[in-house]
Amino acid sequence: MRQWRLATQVACLFGFLWLFMQTEYRGEDELPYPVSLLFRLDPLAALADAFAPGDFGWGLLWPALVLVAVTALAGRFFCGWVCPLGTTLDGCGKLLGRGTGVVSSAWRKVKYLLLAALCAAALFGLQLFGLFDPLSIFLRSLTLSLYPAYNLGANGLFDFFYRHDVPLVSAAVNGSYDFFRSYLMAFRQPFFTLSLFTFGVFIALLLLEKVERRFWCKNLCPLGALLGICSQRALLSRTPKGLCADCRVCAEKCRMATVEGKGHRSSECILCLDCTSYCERERVSFSWGKGTSQGGVDLSRRNLVASVACGALAAPVMGIAPASYRQNSYLLRPPGAVEEAEFLRRCIRCGECMKVCIGGALHPAFGQAGAAGLWSPLLMARIGYCEFNCTLCGQVCPTGALKKLTLDEKHKAVIGIAVFDKNRCLPYARAEECLVCEEHCPTGEKAIIFEEKEVLVKGEIKRVKQPVVVKKRCVGCGICETKCPVEGASAIRVTNEGESRRPPDPGLW
Repeated sequence: MRQWRLATQVACLFGFLWLFMQTEYRGEDELPYPVSLLFRLDPLAALADAFAPGDFGWGLLWPALVLVAVTALAGRFFCGWVCPLGTTLDGCGKLLGRGTGVVSSAWRKVKYLLLAALCAAALFGLQLFGLFDPLSIFLRSLTLSLYPAYNLGANGLFDFFYRHDVPLVSAAVNGSYDFFRSYLMAFRQPFFTLSLFTFGVFIALLLLEKVERRFWCKNLCPLGALLGICSQRALLSRTPKGLCADCRVCAEKCRMATVEGKGHRSSECILCLDCTSYCERERVSFSWGKGTSQGGVDLSRRNLVASVACGALAAPVMGIAPASYRQNSYLLRPPGAVEEAEFLRRCIRCGECMKVCIGGALHPAFGQAGAAGLWSPLLMARIGYCEFNCTLCGQVCPTGALKKLTLDEKHKAVIGIAVFDKNRCLPYARAEECLVCEEHCPTGEKAIIFEEKEVLVKGEIKRVKQPVVVKKRCVGCGICETKCPVEGASAIRVTNEGESRRPPDPGLW
């Protein structure tokens, strides 16, 4: 069974990586695979959705509820058999070496206290699950850092062997290009604004293996805490329950330190089954039986109350900040985004929408949406634009933060409105002809038109076509800002005025 576990871990990791690779535009506006499957299995994503206003997304997140039910019966198997971050930590720990220091078992409480604080914050309107969710961390790191670096390296490799004829090697590499381009490389070279920061967080998490084996899973992971609570009375249990009198191998080698004295912490056991192979006399086994609580979570009432209070207080402190769309008029969300307050409570910062964006428009927020909006998707129109005939981001969102739109609905969804800076726009500022913004405008009836004006240039009257935005036609796709030839800041910028998702302004008394 231990060999089956190793094979399952590898298969799940490569399966999720394959789905990640297919979260990509491949010539059609429909994704053929359930690319967001990993997050549909995520109980923390289900919790975020449950605490958010509106109806629970049963159609999207029912697999997460199935996982919780199976965990209650079989134990915390997900962490040991399925979780891609856990598999990555195991692999990197084996390659880089693991810490030999003994970390106090009191650290185990941290993940439960963190889970309590996150739930309390979500209950009062502040959703932070996405910052600590291991599945979000894994996919976010791939999307923003590792995959762009891999794609850049792959392109460089193919370019090198295309330009240099290396006997045997060049022919083999060039022959595989079509397969890589079709299945294993990006439609365009991805780049993101927080790639280095995200990479640093991921590396720091991996380096915790140098402190203690599976330090993150054992001490900090809120998903592990949730699954541990669910597995308190699992029917699949270990025999013997504790250490044998003449041996301590289990306690010394267990990656989760679940065996202590006469007890076995079922809430900490990830069913890796390593202990069945450690035991030379084959005393250790796992079998189905009556569900009993073994070595429950030891949390003091004082610590639990303190963590809940911290989470509950964090929400109103965040809530007293000005509304983000009033504070930052350039805060643009992807098409189909729900109202901002609900969006922040549903979005789990997984990065799926950024990965699939054709125009390279979506990037992670740092401070643009306030502290609560870290890593949430923003449309940065100077970097990229929202493709007018693309609905992919709504297809991959696992929590309903972005609604799945039909193409007709997408054409009518207003992200914002473009506004000209007449001090920078060439026809206004220099009386020079420029047609770029109007030429690229994708709407049926152009949202940018020209008005001929007579202007005085060096003592002479000159007729110049000056661009004007027709507000009722503009959807805020941002292609005009992306393509604007003015160096530096664009002469036309998209603001979030008039966006479809914004609730009606109640006005002032």
